[in-house]
Amino acid sequence: MTMLPLHPDHLAPGNQVGPWRILELLGGGGGGRLFKVEREEHPGQPFTLKVALRPAGQHEREEENADGRVSREAAIHMAYDTGLKVHALDHWLGPSGYLYFVTDYVEGETFTEWCWRVKPTAARLLDVFTEVVRLVGKLHRRQLWHRDLKGSNILIRKQDGQPVLIDFGVARQPGMATLTVGVPPTSPHLLPPESLAFLSEGSWKEGAAFEPGPAGDLYALGALLYEALTDGYAFDPQLPYDKLVLAIATKAPSPPHVLNPRVPRVLGDIALRLLAKRPEDRYAGTEALLQALWDAAKEKKKPEWQSSLEPPLPEEVGTSETSVQRDAEHSKAPIAAAEDAPQDDAQSRPAVPPPGWSRGRAVAWALCSALAVFLALWLALSMLAPPFEKGSSFVPPSTVSALRHLPLSRHVAALVCATAGLACPSVPMRPDSGVLCPEASTQAMFQRLKIRKELNAVVDINQPGDQSQLGTYQEGPVVGRIVAYAWTDPALPDGTLLYGRLWADPGVYDQGKEAAIVRYTEARLPDGSSYPVCIVLGGPDGRVPKQPGSKTGSAVLPRELPADAVWGWP
Repeated sequence: MTMLPLHPDHLAPGNQVGPWRILELLGGGGGGRLFKVEREEHPGQPFTLKVALRPAGQHEREEENADGRVSREAAIHMAYDTGLKVHALDHWLGPSGYLYFVTDYVEGETFTEWCWRVKPTAARLLDVFTEVVRLVGKLHRRQLWHRDLKGSNILIRKQDGQPVLIDFGVARQPGMATLTVGVPPTSPHLLPPESLAFLSEGSWKEGAAFEPGPAGDLYALGALLYEALTDGYAFDPQLPYDKLVLAIATKAPSPPHVLNPRVPRVLGDIALRLLAKRPEDRYAGTEALLQALWDAAKEKKKPEWQSSLEPPLPEEVGTSETSVQRDAEHSKAPIAAAEDAPQDDAQSRPAVPPPGWSRGRAVAWALCSALAVFLALWLALSMLAPPFEKGSSFVPPSTVSALRHLPLSRHVAALVCATAGLACPSVPMRPDSGVLCPEASTQAMFQRLKIRKELNAVVDINQPGDQSQLGTYQEGPVVGRIVAYAWTDPALPDGTLLYGRLWADPGVYDQGKEAAIVRYTEARLPDGSSYPVCIVLGGPDGRVPKQPGSKTGSAVLPRELPADAVWGWP
């Protein structure tokens, strides 16, 4: 018997939310899930449905209301000209169930995805960015601040290439009750310096909220433009929090034209001014910014504006590392807090391989290939020749015994690695340690998807229950799902499925406690694209301590855990 879904995370194509039929998951964030739907009586016409992750309820304070963000977003769409019409507002599973609203469906891709796919020229980027500023300016004229402007919250419409702003869940007007404590819940590396000063004052502990005004959105527009110009971040999100805060407060980002010689100087200067430390040093408002963009557009006919902004391909992988990180390492004097910053460790270094790593892998693969040919010939001849009578065998008996349990397609490759002592990349039959990930996976994770920091993921979507609950997982295949929050990496959008395996046998320990191992080798994004990956749960060490109640062959674990992209299986 098929069970009806009882939580938004259980909704799948074909399920009903009121009169709306689910077609596919589009993504979402910490407040809700986004689906493409159609109405029963009008099949074929798509709409977008957003549903809160927790049921409605009575709460003393608005920020404690679980569906507050979704209700606010629906209200903003209805009260303001956001470009998206609201077609329905209701609760799923009864009046005390999950609030949802339905808007027009925008067929397209996020601004970030558009930049990756199109690799726009400076002229084309200027056109699109100018339209984004126009939309933000329309909100500002009505005293509404978006507070979460970033690439994943801007859609580029497929029909006409025009941008559309989405996700107004934390938008704010002067005097409006806040849904958050202190600063808006955006990614830490996107916080403007003045919000950090607000946090350091400590007034948020008494319930005070940060009032960003237009300057906060202007700073976010600067970060958006900087990323589009450089294919990197103004402030590296991989930095430890204390160093990241120090860099944001005291260091100017490297000029975009220095990081990417294809960037017109005037565009880079606009981005840097938007990222100024003091709000008064930025543009006075969106009108002043539009004037600067119009002035810059006078140069659009120059040849350098007609070529792609894609940075020239360097020999090393770590193209996103900027001088901000190097500056932060050497900045001890500007403020006293810097003297207490921890010394450099593994977590403060960029997730890039050591120099020569790619060359070493190429050599290893060449040796593996040559030995594979030799050993294939040797194996064929050994079937005709008598066995050795004296001395040690060519391959140790223990290795031969282990190889009997490997699939035939991997027999020769495993024999090569065992004989030559090479760490040939492969997916281990058991959770072996120290095995390098396939180059296709590392390129997909760190170059194509640009994963730069810790993710969050549901262990297995087939395990029912809320994220706050524990789940019992059997050893074997699992299908995880990325859960996007403001502090998590936007490289893998919310709803990305992860295909992998869980090991729960005894013998694996983490700090003296029995642990499980969860590894994912494929990521399928909401748009249907798939990438090979090496992602582990529980932290970079890839171990998840079992909770009480675990039995042999199974593990009781939190339903949601941190996830890390790794260069090799830990």
